[in-house]
Amino acid sequence: MKKAFLVTIVLYLTMTSSLYGLEMIDESSIESLRSMPYEEYDSGYGLWDSADLELFVSKDENFSIGLWKSKAGSEEIDTPYPYNVFFLIKSGEIRTKTKEGDTNRFVSGEGFLIPKGWMGTFEISKDVEAIYFYDGLVETMNDSTRNIYEDAALHYSAENILKTMAKKEFNEGENGLKTKEVQTFNNADESFSMGIWESTQTKIPSDWPYDEFMYVIEGQILMTDQDGNTYEINPGEGIIVPTGWKGNFSVPEGVSKIWAIYDPS
Repeated sequence: MKKAFLVTIVLYLTMTSSLYGLEMIDESSIESLRSMPYEEYDSGYGLWDSADLELFVSKDENFSIGLWKSKAGSEEIDTPYPYNVFFLIKSGEIRTKTKEGDTNRFVSGEGFLIPKGWMGTFEISKDVEAIYFYDGLVETMNDSTRNIYEDAALHYSAENILKTMAKKEFNEGENGLKTKEVQTFNNADESFSMGIWESTQTKIPSDWPYDEFMYVIEGQILMTDQDGNTYEINPGEGIIVPTGWKGNFSVPEGVSKIWAIYDPS
């Protein structure tokens, strides 16, 4: 599993210069990852043949989003894991086993969290391609009362997400927008949080106040910037929205999504 955090000067300048631009994560992004050569990487817990395509880094370099691929292998995380990391598996299979012996299997189309402090075995049982986001590359702290092993056992599959949302009632907010939301995880100061969200049809002028990653489970999101460029985010696709982005957030018919927000302010 990726452990070190290295950002080249070129990448950092690129991210800084396009601070207010959107970044799609779709099949073309996955193809870019596939074109990268595998390299041997020492995570600090084990050796991997892997490649990492970093797509976004927060201004404080504490939060990142990207794509990762790795050949099969395993590592023993025998000291508390230092970050919160979430994986959305695009292909392959990952198995985890806690130090108490509890096991989980995550397959293509599912997401899962490894929280800071987690210990156990991390195994890629089938070569994997995944979207990731990291909180705490510089520093983070989790609520000591949370059961991080329960958090790590949660399967973010389309089936589980849609079942969870079906049990909730819509809440009506401004402009008649009806939404459902479940926050599934946050760190201690809530600078990082994530969850699942559903809404009815809407079109909202937006001035984004934080860094956000959105991944569509069902339905569609349209993001139109101030220059009139429109991005379509369909099921199985994601988008990175940086702090300060301005434009219109639209849901043509309804949407269910996974979201992650980083807001150190």
